[in-house]
Amino acid sequence: MAKKDYYEVLGVERGASNDEIKKSYRRLARQYHPDVTKEDRKDAEEKFKEMSEAYEVLVDDEKRKLYDTYGHAGVSGQFSGGDFDWGDFTHYGDIRDIFGDLGFGFGNSIFDMFFGGLGGAASQGNRPRKGESLRYDIEISLEDAAKGFSQEAKIPTWVNCEDCKGTGARGGNTITCPTCGGKGQVSTAQRRGYSQFVSIQACPKCNGRGVIAEKECSKCDGRGQIRKTSTLKIEIPPGVDNGTRLRIPGAGNPGRNGGPPGDLFVVVHVKEHELFKRDGPNIFIDWPICFTDAALGAEEEVPMVGGKVKLKVPPGSQSDTVFRLKGSGMPKPNGRGKGDQFVRIKIKVPTKLNKEQKELLEKFAEIEPHEKSFFDRFKLWH
Repeated sequence: MAKKDYYEVLGVERGASNDEIKKSYRRLARQYHPDVTKEDRKDAEEKFKEMSEAYEVLVDDEKRKLYDTYGHAGVSGQFSGGDFDWGDFTHYGDIRDIFGDLGFGFGNSIFDMFFGGLGGAASQGNRPRKGESLRYDIEISLEDAAKGFSQEAKIPTWVNCEDCKGTGARGGNTITCPTCGGKGQVSTAQRRGYSQFVSIQACPKCNGRGVIAEKECSKCDGRGQIRKTSTLKIEIPPGVDNGTRLRIPGAGNPGRNGGPPGDLFVVVHVKEHELFKRDGPNIFIDWPICFTDAALGAEEEVPMVGGKVKLKVPPGSQSDTVFRLKGSGMPKPNGRGKGDQFVRIKIKVPTKLNKEQKELLEKFAEIEPHEKSFFDRFKLWH
């Protein structure tokens, strides 16, 4: 089933500001709260997930740019498994603020409580949790961006401790957390006028697991994980643009309680070039030519990214004339051909002339037809 346009889902224009997007999301989030909406609970859940996916993309400048350029295909790589899941949502604070104002409380597992209510406080702490994602910044040249680039990178990560199998407990022996009684959560209640605000949070003692180590593992000091530097081969596809974020699934920190590892996001920075300017797949360059070539016409060998290309300059070309060389720009995403290169010629006027050059130009000046000056034309009118 085809996805709806994100702007349509949130009911905003394509040029909407972040404030307008947040305002619309806030309005819709209130509308589809299960204790408020008149719609079927399951339909409300689906609509809330759909609008939260749209909000996740449009309120993030990088994701929004990818979506505006490539549509849903441009942002699918930003989500786990290629499709949006609650584990990809990064704006829990916004939800907490919205429903805190209404008197509803939310803890760490906001969406489980959102659609499961606040009753039946089954512990969420022992559930498998995805590991944290990591970021790695890499700087490459424009030439490398054009042809693609690979590099082995050393990524500092956390890995599960082999001695305790990630439990943090010596021999894997654990006991029930005395703070939360094994629930993994603690709650506090506050009254606001006629409403009661209930805050449910992960237990600070056991970090939501419900158990603590009977004796801490000596190798990892009870963390369950140890630091390690991993070597990873990073592949940069041809045509990558400055600021592009590439996702490598499963290359982040390990998950908790058997959960999947996080992802690694590689942020590409393309260095500025001394000759070329870039706008998406198109390349721009100013190229100087002598005035005689501009007058008589010439074939110029002009640099392009990663090579050279022939440019025919017709006789009588003027300075600042722009020529378009089709297919001589940067590769487009997904192998959809290349952009173009635009060459703007700049005519050089000699500042020093030898005797022969000066004599030839003087002869040319004698025979060159001159347009009437403004004052000459003015005389003809009177």
